[in-house]
Amino acid sequence: MAWLHDQPEHGHLVYACTARDTRWDWQVDDRYTYLARLVHDLHLDVAPLVTQLRACGPYGRWPQRDPTDDDNQFNLAVGVLEALARKGNTQAIEALRGYVRDGVRWIDALTTLAHSWPTEWWDGLWEVAATRIRSDDAADVLPASEPWLRWRGRDRGIDAVLHTAQRGRQDARDRRVDLSASTDDELVALLRAPGTCRALKTSALHQIRRNARPVPELLDAVEQLAAERQAGLFGALRVLGPQVLPAARGWAGDTEHPLFDAAAHLLADHGEERDIPAILTALDRLTDEWCGHDRLTEGLARILAGSRPAAHADLRATVLRRLRWLSRASPHSYERGSYLRSLLLLDRDRTAAALPSCLLDCEPTVRLTAAEHAPLTDRTRRWLSTLRDDPLEEASVRQAAFTRLDPS
Repeated sequence: MAWLHDQPEHGHLVYACTARDTRWDWQVDDRYTYLARLVHDLHLDVAPLVTQLRACGPYGRWPQRDPTDDDNQFNLAVGVLEALARKGNTQAIEALRGYVRDGVRWIDALTTLAHSWPTEWWDGLWEVAATRIRSDDAADVLPASEPWLRWRGRDRGIDAVLHTAQRGRQDARDRRVDLSASTDDELVALLRAPGTCRALKTSALHQIRRNARPVPELLDAVEQLAAERQAGLFGALRVLGPQVLPAARGWAGDTEHPLFDAAAHLLADHGEERDIPAILTALDRLTDEWCGHDRLTEGLARILAGSRPAAHADLRATVLRRLRWLSRASPHSYERGSYLRSLLLLDRDRTAAALPSCLLDCEPTVRLTAAEHAPLTDRTRRWLSTLRDDPLEEASVRQAAFTRLDPS
């Protein structure tokens, strides 16, 4: 972004990014705010985005996918236009409101608007929804979310579809066992009982994770659950905190153990200096992998930062090189926030000097870290002022920018 700000004649390159979603994972890597800022700051025409939105056909489930949306053009167009609208772009506002009136995937677009826009911007569209909604739309509406929560009771047609959608979700819930009232002992008993089915064990482990309190008795059942490759086990083990360390060290030393790979991540979360070799071994196994480095490197950085400065000097240098490479080369942009925090722990001065450009990063976690730690040069202050006042920005980033500019 910083380069394009200084080279606005290359602004047309932004359209290549808005036409094809290049994210490694569309669900976790962030782009919409970043691309919307580029379109706004470079004064680019939004017409190509509107054309792209209109060109996409109906949503299809595999293998009947919409061939016009292979590169996620619909979500890209909606996401960037929605952000531009919050930036005050009236053309984007009208384009999206118009799409709700006559677009093919109008419910998808409406759901996005109701999630992100002020209520007064979308509330008046209920009459459009009342004329468009059909009984087979029940699979696409979320009755417990906006705009349907607010619109319930305004129109019989909308209410009928919401009733159908709610009944379908209730039927699905009825097929699941509610374990929210179960005690820790009861959950462990379910896990240990020989007749408990796999699905119920998964529900019990997920409930332990949701409760977010250590259940050390889980370790009495862990070997059997691990042998069964039971889904949900790792999440429940993480809740144990440091109590899992003795067992995790044993698993990390046994390459045949079902929890061998998980053990290193548990050690990274809570381990000590003696656990460094196991974490490094796990990290080396990821050499040819494109993701999953962040938790392990966070653990190494935490342990090394807490050790004596003279200790592990060579290892510190190696980890720093790897972190710097990952921060540049990882295809998962959402992992960059983790690498940046680890770099600050191990080499604060050099990392902080590079933070100003991170204020323009596509990932909010990176912008937040930069807002909190970037040196306060004149240029940094200008960018912090922009973030503080930008309606597109995450609340946490705006607050961090405000605090840095006005610490009193």
